[in-house]
Amino acid sequence: MKKRMYLDAVIKRLYLKALNNRLYFNDLNKRAIKCITPVFFSLCLLMLAGGCGKSVDPGNWTVTPYKPEPKPKEVIEKASRNFKVMSINMNLRNNVAGFEAMKNYIKEYDPDFVFLRQVDSATTRSNKIDRPGEIAKALGMKGFFKNNMDYQTGGFGNAVFSKFPIKSEFSKLLNRTPSEAAERRSFVMLKVEVEPGKEVYFAGTELDPSKVEDRKLQVADITAITDGIDMPLVFVGNLNEQEAAKGPVLEALKRSFSFGCLGEGCIWNAPKAKPNGVYDYIMFKDKSRNLSLVSYGTFPKSENTFLPMVAEFKLDLKNEKK
Repeated sequence: MKKRMYLDAVIKRLYLKALNNRLYFNDLNKRAIKCITPVFFSLCLLMLAGGCGKSVDPGNWTVTPYKPEPKPKEVIEKASRNFKVMSINMNLRNNVAGFEAMKNYIKEYDPDFVFLRQVDSATTRSNKIDRPGEIAKALGMKGFFKNNMDYQTGGFGNAVFSKFPIKSEFSKLLNRTPSEAAERRSFVMLKVEVEPGKEVYFAGTELDPSKVEDRKLQVADITAITDGIDMPLVFVGNLNEQEAAKGPVLEALKRSFSFGCLGEGCIWNAPKAKPNGVYDYIMFKDKSRNLSLVSYGTFPKSENTFLPMVAEFKLDLKNEKK
């Protein structure tokens, strides 16, 4: 009996204690709400006041809240661009193995521009292979072949190629003496973009080897074209005239172009076994004087009697010199 009364008393005390705690927490919550409510209201007022600094007319949907413009990414401009050129006599006729070797020689030098003269395209003696097209494919270049004359099942002429994006192509069959039965000659040219907004011309030719009268007509055709070009221009090829002869071709071109080398001490490129003259010239012009010659010489390998002539140029991309 006493034990039962003791348990009832304990339970009663626990119940009263729990009831008091509940009343205490209810009172505490009420006081907390009373404190929080004015604080929350003040914060709302502050947020509304801050938003009024830059308002938006809800009736005008063309007005947007202020948003800072992102900073443009920094563009690092190149100060200069170097490129390599190669001028090659490709008169290989039925020398199929020689053609494969010449492809490898060009790959070895790895030029940015290539000029091929006396090249077969789809002729019987070349096994109907489009030699200019094969070289362009092997080097990953673009360009075109100018057919100077039809021959067998294809053509024979000049080709010009570039690794840079081509903006335009140009070719012209050059003049010769009326009723002349000599082989037709051509001038070929590309305009390319070596860097965004920076364009360069690359051109090539081979002039008549036998008649000075024909060469005079042909160089007049060429200078009529090149004299109108102010942008950087590299011009290569066989002029079939030696500096010592003081002929009309070099005299005409020296008025417009700077040569990689002229006169005594220049590197000769033919005949390959014992060179005695220059048969592939490399020259250049640039009104802004941003184009300069870095190196010049012959490539030591060839499958015909002419060693290829090569050069490296530097193009200033930033400053226009005066």
